[in-house]
Amino acid sequence: MIRLEIAGAVARIVLDRPQKRNALSSQLLTELRTRLEDVAASDVRVVQLIGEGPVFCAGADTVEFADTPPELVRRRWTRLGQQVFRAVAELPQTTVAVLAGSAFGGGLELAMHCDFRVAADNVVLGLPEATLGTTPGWSGLGKISEIAGLAAARKLALTGRPIGAAEALRLGIVDVVAADVHSAADSLVRDVLDTAPGAQSILKRALASSAPADAASLIDSLAGGYLAASGETHSRRH
Repeated sequence: MIRLEIAGAVARIVLDRPQKRNALSSQLLTELRTRLEDVAASDVRVVQLIGEGPVFCAGADTVEFADTPPELVRRRWTRLGQQVFRAVAELPQTTVAVLAGSAFGGGLELAMHCDFRVAADNVVLGLPEATLGTTPGWSGLGKISEIAGLAAARKLALTGRPIGAAEALRLGIVDVVAADVHSAADSLVRDVLDTAPGAQSILKRALASSAPADAASLIDSLAGGYLAASGETHSRRH
C-alpha cells in the first residue's frame, strides 16, 4: 500500500491505495512506518509524500474497526497512527506533502506533520470528525493550531466544514497553491536542495523545538559554530 521511490537526493513516498481513496488502515500505517525508517536511514535530503489517484487521503479507514470496542481502537489504531505521524515529523529530511487531491480527517492530519504542504488549486481540505461524533486523534489538530493558529483550528474542527485551497492558503494551512501542483512541489524541492544539508537539519530541529527564546539563541550559536567547523559556510549565490 506504500511505494518508495528514490531518485538522487529526493524520495517519494506514495500512498498507493487509490481504490479506497488511500484510507489509513492499520496495514497502510505499518507499511508507512517501515518506509519512513528506510528513508531516515538513507542519504536523501527531501521527501515528498504523495497520494496515488484523485484523492490524497480520505482519512482513517473506519470500516476496519467498525465492530471493535473503542478502548481497543484507542490502544491499537490510534496509538499506531500517533507513532507513525510522529515519525513523519521527526524525519531528519525536509518533507513536502503534495496535495494533488483532497485530504480529510487523518489525511489532513498526516499532511500537517510534514514541513511543507503544496496544494492543487481545486483541492478541498477538512476535519469532518465532529460531524461523525468523534474528534481528530492523530495530533493533527495540535499541528494546525501550532502552524496556522487557533482560529484556523476552530474553523476546521468545530464546524467540520471543508475549505478550498485558496482559503487554506489564507489561513496558513498550506504553503503553496498552484494549478500544476507537481511542478510547484518540484520547484520547492529545488530551493531546499540549494541549501547546505547540515544547515537544513539543524534548522529543522531548531524550528521544531519548544525551547524558550534564550535556549533558541543558544541553538543558533551552536549551529553557527558547527557549520563553520564543518566547512558548510562557504559563499552561495541566491
